[in-house]
Amino acid sequence: MDTKIIAILIVCIAAVLIAGCTGSPAPAVTATPTPQAPTPGITPAPADTLSCTSDTDCVPAQCRHPASCMNRAAAAALSCEAKLCTMSCEGPIDCGAGSCGCVNGTCSVVSAHPTPALTAPAPSVRLKASPQRYSPMMSSTPGIGLTPNVTGFVAADANFAGNATDFKWNAINFEWNATFGIFLTWDAPDYKVHEIGNPVANNGGKVYWTFTEKPASTKDPVVITVTARDMTRRGAVLGSSTVTLSWDGDYAVMVRDIT
Repeated sequence: MDTKIIAILIVCIAAVLIAGCTGSPAPAVTATPTPQAPTPGITPAPADTLSCTSDTDCVPAQCRHPASCMNRAAAAALSCEAKLCTMSCEGPIDCGAGSCGCVNGTCSVVSAHPTPALTAPAPSVRLKASPQRYSPMMSSTPGIGLTPNVTGFVAADANFAGNATDFKWNAINFEWNATFGIFLTWDAPDYKVHEIGNPVANNGGKVYWTFTEKPASTKDPVVITVTARDMTRRGAVLGSSTVTLSWDGDYAVMVRDIT
């Protein structure tokens, strides 16, 4: 073989070897995952089975005799088998007893007959008087006992009774007036009679009315009035009641009317 040809072959082989050692390796190929399309016909389960925005979003949560409600998206997962009706009303929704509605963003049972809201009674006062006939000659009582029965408010918890010109102002005061006679107290523990005058005020406790002198005329009835006032509202009247006494001779009276 010619010497020149051999030399050329040697040079070519060396060039090939050098190129294989210094060239950069081919980059690795990373497989890219192919996204899968959602399977048709399958609805993802709702995160919240009770949320709603209107009444139409809510349906019964049970197939027969439902006792609660859920939203339509959650109800789609229910599987109800066809069964004969039991012909009975057993739940809060059966037979028109209620329906499903959206209450504050939550599917709930809405009663068809809501319980009416209870309203507080209006403030009022009604006197109770005993005995029905009284005379200072009687030893069983110092006078006609007068007890105010109140509704719609609570009498002030203060043990006080005195003349209306110097009484202590409590949250609620009961003012007593009589067209004739005076007021007394006669309470435990000593049961001593204490004259407190006319007019008087107290905390709503029992008082007694009596007289010590013959009236100028027995034709005029004795009118006793109690008025409850809320002193935290500038003396606003909470209620009032009146007892009317008619004369039975010169030294006895009878309870004629209470309003």
